[in-house]
Amino acid sequence: MSKSFIGKLIALGFKLGLVLAVIFAILCAYYYVVISSSSLDAEQKWKTPAVVYSRPLELTVEQKITFDQLEHELTLLKYRKVSNPANPGEYGTSRNKEHMVIIRRPFNFSYGPEESRPIHIVFKNSRISSISDAATGENIDIIQLDPVLLERLSSSGEEDRLLISIDDVPQKLIDTLIYVEDRDFYSHHGISVKGILRAIFVNIRAGRKVQGGSTISQQLVKNYFLSSNKTLDRKVRELFMSIIVDARYEKSQILEMYLNEIYLGHSNKDIYGFGLASYFYFGIPVSELDWHQVALLVGMVKGPSQYDPRRHPEAALKRRNLVLSLMKQAGKLTDKQYEYYVAKPLGIVDKDKNFSIIKVPGYISILKDELKKKLGDDYLDSNGLVIFTSLDPQVQLAANTAVKEELGRLNAKRTKKLESAVVVSNWRTGDILAVVGSSDPQFQGMNRVTKARRQVGSLVKPAAYLTAFSNGWHLGSMVHDAPVTVKMRNGQNWSPKNFSGTYSGWIPLYQGFAKSLNVPMVRVGMNVGVQKVVDTIHRLGIEQEIDAVPSTLLGSFALTPIEVNQMYATIATEGAYRQLSAIRVVRRGSDIIYDRESQADKVQVLDPRDAYLTIYGMTNVTSFGTARSLKKYNAVIAGKTGTSNDGIDSWFSGFDNDELVTVWVGNDDNTKTNLTGATGALPVYDRFLSIRGVHSLVTAIPEGIADAYFSLEGADSYIMDPETCTDVSRFVLLPVREDMINEEDVRYCNTETESDDRMGDFIRSLF
Repeated sequence: MSKSFIGKLIALGFKLGLVLAVIFAILCAYYYVVISSSSLDAEQKWKTPAVVYSRPLELTVEQKITFDQLEHELTLLKYRKVSNPANPGEYGTSRNKEHMVIIRRPFNFSYGPEESRPIHIVFKNSRISSISDAATGENIDIIQLDPVLLERLSSSGEEDRLLISIDDVPQKLIDTLIYVEDRDFYSHHGISVKGILRAIFVNIRAGRKVQGGSTISQQLVKNYFLSSNKTLDRKVRELFMSIIVDARYEKSQILEMYLNEIYLGHSNKDIYGFGLASYFYFGIPVSELDWHQVALLVGMVKGPSQYDPRRHPEAALKRRNLVLSLMKQAGKLTDKQYEYYVAKPLGIVDKDKNFSIIKVPGYISILKDELKKKLGDDYLDSNGLVIFTSLDPQVQLAANTAVKEELGRLNAKRTKKLESAVVVSNWRTGDILAVVGSSDPQFQGMNRVTKARRQVGSLVKPAAYLTAFSNGWHLGSMVHDAPVTVKMRNGQNWSPKNFSGTYSGWIPLYQGFAKSLNVPMVRVGMNVGVQKVVDTIHRLGIEQEIDAVPSTLLGSFALTPIEVNQMYATIATEGAYRQLSAIRVVRRGSDIIYDRESQADKVQVLDPRDAYLTIYGMTNVTSFGTARSLKKYNAVIAGKTGTSNDGIDSWFSGFDNDELVTVWVGNDDNTKTNLTGATGALPVYDRFLSIRGVHSLVTAIPEGIADAYFSLEGADSYIMDPETCTDVSRFVLLPVREDMINEEDVRYCNTETESDDRMGDFIRSLF
């Protein structure tokens, strides 16, 4: 072979090498640009669902909460009861139920992040007597527990994942993942020749493919950038891009993206990432995974369908135990630890309770509607939203239980099953605490709390009596309970009747109120004016148009349960309106984009004196009126039953010192139920109180309200002068508006008493 030929061959080889080098450089530059422009940043890569949380339970010294109630809250949060709590998400208790130690989880609250903290709580007489740091003994006045993760909201077609930071991931998970999937992760540069050779050797010896040679970088590239098609072209691109990814990013960044990217099963949507998988299979945050749980999740990477613990528990258990044996081999587990963990069951939670013990479709329905109003129809286009709601998990469970049990009882002998709706609010703050939109609290369909607009019947009467109090009527004013006929605008006559069909003659207003008598209500309402009553209803928070016709006084118009709750909330706050809300705070990253507390505060829309007298009248309803079955609680409760025409709708709305509850029971097709408010809706409220307990109502007495003795004689009622009428046993003591007392309303027992200003003396004697 001539030297010239060899020289040409070398030159050709050099040129080919140069061309290949240029092509390689171009490909590297291209893929570097592709990878860099895509950015391995979780916040930029994925359109993630909005995360919805309940309210955090706030604990304070002297708070009225029992040991059992707090332990129940910890159960909802999936805290683990252990003998010696040491890790976040664990708690321990004393045998006498007086002491509790909780290792509170770290959490990024609406106001900012807080670290894990050990807290020691002492109970005494159904109250918290002290809170302290369990490690330092430092007294704590107030502390919050992490809220319950309720739901993830997404637009259609989004992958479901819960993003986690590498800082959230326990070292045991990182160690296991690397040992099982890519032992040379920290030493290779995107691809591992040693790993490929080891996989080839293992597969040849097994006679089948039992191990892959792809690195974590390769798996990330395949899932992130490429399709799953098994072609030579895709494999070449995977190798190139894996090298670039490894050169472009830190190992911790690659690992974090992998932990968020990997596919780990299927529910209603595909489950991506260890953050979501930890909740989906175990109901706990990834930071609290134990060795056997880590082993299962890492083992599933090889085949999420093949090792699905719900569909193939035996295969999943075998795979999990294999991973545990590998970790013993790696020196991460002792023989004793290995035996302990392989003996554990899979411990998979019910997939319907993977995030919360409760499902709240009715509440989420209201939340979505409110989010659209506050943030716009496209609010889900904002990535990484965190929504903090006012839902109280314990209140929701009580409402769920009350509906299921009482509707089950009512439906036991019915061919047509009744439906129900319940809404619970904190009437002081306007927070919506719980919603049940169906007789099945987990029903995903129509939310009757917002969609079922039904005749309210006698629920309107407190608004009508409130109007009367502002127009000179007293609780002790006499009303004629006898047949009445009202001439309508169209010339027709209307003759309302009491539900019982009987009449009592002259009775004081407070008795007609308590017993929900129709005729006295019509007489009072017509005297005041129906339009004034309608105006009051609007001021209480009802926006829809209501005809000012006489039948309005008996609730012939229709409202939804949420509207009724709003109306009664304004009464409960003594005439201060604040719109009910499910949202507290919405955050995106570190930015708060909505804060309810920064919005307009409550507005005084009615005279608090009239509202106070109305509340007093409602407490009579529960003590000796139509809701007197609640008297057994030996507590002050304000409430009102309601029954629409022909017994179609059964209603109750009532409140103690904490919570306002509105209940509706009826048929969706508006057919008769043969139930009254007292026999249908009231038992649901009764059962709710039996679960939640009752905090006796304490209301502020507005300035200008005084107690006065009424003499109720025949058709007349008089306010008795306390200075001259000393035999008070003959009279009834009732609150009155001082400015509504006229001279002709007052009777003096000693006619010889002289005074230049008898009325002034009388008014002063009331205080």
